[in-house]
Order: sequence, then structure tokens, then C-alpha cells
Amino acid sequence: MAEEGHKGHRERLRLRFARHGLEGFHDYEVLELLLTYAIPRRDVKPVAKRLMQGFGTLAGVFDAQVSELKLIEGLGEKGALFLSLIRQAGLRYLASDIHARSVFDRPEMVKAHLRFLVQGRGTECFGAIFTDQQHRHIATQILVEGTVDRAVVYPRNVIKRALELDAKGLILFHNHPGGSPRASAEDLALTEHMSRACGLLDMRLLDHFLLAGREVISFRERGWFAGVPQP
Repeated sequence: MAEEGHKGHRERLRLRFARHGLEGFHDYEVLELLLTYAIPRRDVKPVAKRLMQGFGTLAGVFDAQVSELKLIEGLGEKGALFLSLIRQAGLRYLASDIHARSVFDRPEMVKAHLRFLVQGRGTECFGAIFTDQQHRHIATQILVEGTVDRAVVYPRNVIKRALELDAKGLILFHNHPGGSPRASAEDLALTEHMSRACGLLDMRLLDHFLLAGREVISFRERGWFAGVPQP
């Protein structure tokens, strides 16, 4: 009887989604709906609520490592891998949507792409989006993994990778795991140095994004680096 009740609840969740999308769903219900496809014949509402209690937000759940997710009672390895797959599929979706497009055509999609890639990391990282002459996306790569408050960046390595990809434009990005939404003096100096280096090799530094918490901040939009050219 209990199993039939769980099955009926699952079907009601799926019917709500089929009719109205996620409108009206609590965050734990979003997780509950997803877990019905990964964990059969069990009440997954308590698991969904434990996930929200453990990680705070949906973003916290999807940003968590599989090893962390597996610690949640009732989730198991299969459920943890499924939730990790959701995030990775989202990342792949965003990357596919900006491929071969100008990065200036859909700037919000580029920011979302970077947020999916970087948000939730506990250490500082640095990377670049590489573009062609028409600012069309070629590749996005994290180039440096650092510590909780520092990533040592060697501009020559960034330029080397750009040359390997035959890139003509770069957008730099890095994160502040502590959440500070201000560029440091080091950040500004690196950006200017990279701009000069790009200019010598017929490349353009198009922007530099700082990811702080859930914000994705453009140096160009904030006026933090006057040398960044307008598109």
C-alpha cells in the first residue's frame, strides 16, 4: 500500500510538471521530481529535503561533488551520479548554444555558461574563452587551479594556448571563492598586461569576467579596465 502511495505521488508530481512546468514547485520538489527517475519504488521526498538542508540551495546541490552527495542518507551512488549528470548536461547545453556564435550576440548566455563552469568551486581558478576574428566561440578552458584565495597565472601560458587554437580574441575569467565582488589590484594589472600581450600578437582582449558568489561581473561593463575594446 505504501509503495502504491509513493507511485501515486510520483505520478502527480510528473503530471504537475507536464501541465505547468516547474511553476509552483518548491526547490525540494524539483529535486524530488528528478530523483523519481533515479531511485525507483521509494519515497524520495525525505532525501530531497535532506539535500536542501545539507547544501542550502539548488545551486549548492548541483555544485556539490559526487563524494559529498553520497553522504546524504538515502541518495546512494546512483542518485549522486544522476544529480551530477544534471549539472554536466546543463553545462554541455550552454556550451553548445554559444559554439560558433559571437560572444557578444548572447552575453547573458556566456555568463550563464561561466557560472555553470565555475560556481561552487572552493578554490580560485583562472581560464579563458577563446574566439575567432568575428568573436565566435572556439573553446572555454580553465587554465589554472589555485588555492582558496590565489591562482598563479602565467600570461605566456594563456597566449600559448590561444596560438594553439588560432584564436583572435580572448575573454579572461576567474573566481573569488570568498565572494568579494571587487577586482583586486592584481586582477587589474594582469588584465592590462594580457591586453598588451594580445595586441603584440594581433589578438584582442575582449573582456575579463569575475565570478563572485552567483554574480558574473564584466570588467568592461564596470569600467575597471579602460583598455578593453568595445565590440
